[in-house]
Amino acid sequence: MPPRKSARKPKKATRPTINENNPSAQELDAIKRLLILQLITSGVQSTDIAKALGVSKSVVTGLVPARKVKKPPKKS
Repeated sequence: MPPRKSARKPKKATRPTINENNPSAQELDAIKRLLILQLITSGVQSTDIAKALGVSKSVVTGLVPARKVKKPPKKS
């Protein structure tokens, strides 16, 4: 009898939760979001930001939804 294959799915990367009682952690999270927002508004793609941070694109778009951000017009 052949060995059974595992039916487990790989775990998804989840965003770490912030301790709501820790103001320093909340402030650092806000700074991180602002820096990512600045990168997105300057034209850097979410996939490139995710690669630099070592996370998936969904983590970056979860922090700052790029579709809701006004981007500068593309140069011709």
